[in-house]
Amino acid sequence: MTTLTHALDLAPPKRAASPYAIEIRLELIRLLRAPAFALPMFVLPVALYLLFAFAVAGEQTARDPDAARFMFAGFSLMAVTMAAVFATCPSIAMERELGLLTLKRAQPAPPGAWLAAKIVAGVVTGLIAYLPILVVTAVSGQAALSAGQLAAMSAVLVAGAIPFCALGLMVGAVAGGSAAPAYAHLLYLPGLYLSGVFFPLPKSMFFQAPFWPQFHLNQLVFAAGGVSKFRWIAPEMAVAVLLGFTVLCGGIALWRLSRKG
Repeated sequence: MTTLTHALDLAPPKRAASPYAIEIRLELIRLLRAPAFALPMFVLPVALYLLFAFAVAGEQTARDPDAARFMFAGFSLMAVTMAAVFATCPSIAMERELGLLTLKRAQPAPPGAWLAAKIVAGVVTGLIAYLPILVVTAVSGQAALSAGQLAAMSAVLVAGAIPFCALGLMVGAVAGGSAAPAYAHLLYLPGLYLSGVFFPLPKSMFFQAPFWPQFHLNQLVFAAGGVSKFRWIAPEMAVAVLLGFTVLCGGIALWRLSRKG
């Protein structure tokens, strides 16, 4: 027994990391093979971007690079964050309701592997949803952004998926399996419109924009790209708000998941 224990202690690091890799791979396969998730998440953002930025307002965006940058940032944010929320929320709610999380706790695997897999899957699917918009913007050149600016904005967008993964985990941990998507829509969709991501807000409505995490992520995207026209707050404040939002949502999710039932 002592020899066996000593051998396990000296196991290579790859073996200890393999449960995380397996969970992440299976979670991604599950999401990519689900048409109800993959089609809306991957097709809708780029389709809306093409419609509004090129078909509806094509003349304006061709004439005004700032308008093109505004639409690029808004629809990119939508692609990344929407995928992050809905990659995590419904699945964890259904697994909790069906008792699969209890089964996973009883398995000989690291207790945080399934949770890490959902967060990574949310970030990866957000990146997949964002890539077509990035390609269209880079090829068209309407936004007049350099490769460095696009790279910096892309890095912020991908990292910005994490707070919305935390939001999805919180809703999925609190709500039932059938109700979780509806609650996620109620919490997520108003922020896309009331934060001024898709259109500039009138002065009478601007007071409530900082209450939405989408507003702060949008501010960080503009700051990363060096776009000053649409920046209203310091990047440090936006980072602090998003960190606090992530900690709050993640803390509620972990508290609820640690309880039985």
